[in-house]
Amino acid sequence: MWLLVLTVVAAAIIVLVTRGDPRRLASLKISGVWLLFVGLFIQIGIEFVDVPKDQMETLGYGLLMASYVFILAFCFVNLSTRGFGLIAVGIALNALVIGLNQGMPTAAIGNDAAGNRVEKPIEQSVKHRPESGSDLLGFLGDKIILPVPFDEVLSAGDVVIAVGICELTYFGTRRRRRRGSGRGQPRATTKPRSSSTRSRAPTTRPS
Repeated sequence: MWLLVLTVVAAAIIVLVTRGDPRRLASLKISGVWLLFVGLFIQIGIEFVDVPKDQMETLGYGLLMASYVFILAFCFVNLSTRGFGLIAVGIALNALVIGLNQGMPTAAIGNDAAGNRVEKPIEQSVKHRPESGSDLLGFLGDKIILPVPFDEVLSAGDVVIAVGICELTYFGTRRRRRRGSGRGQPRATTKPRSSSTRSRAPTTRPS
């Protein structure tokens, strides 16, 4: 949650400092939005619906990976828009480490009620599970700890996604320059027409 808030704040600061036009974001051509909605709907459903423990690594795992397929497909159909490339890389990194370990390896660190940094037990769910020494590509898991007072750990993929969103916001708020309106462009020079001079000497006709 904190990552989303910080990303939105960072994107707003970038637009403000670079004097972008936030109204241009509404004119971005984005395709396949239904793919994103389906993927997010599945992930939200997994978070709020209690999946039995004996089905977490089967039904739950399958639904989670299917959600990433939809979200990645949404990014791929919009790769022509600056920013979606980085967002796709970040999502793919998260999907990779989750797929290899049947869950996101998460560091057991958090804040207590007083805001002090303590070890925080991680309850295994469909998406997250405690980290261990046998994790495959464990460095891609939730190991990046936000400073106090933020009570959240991030993955490398989360950071890449945040940078991609900022890139999308920056280029999406740029004003398009009209052709020929830029300064410093060399002006077309017209060559003077060479006037052909005809001899006005009188001509004599033979008698």
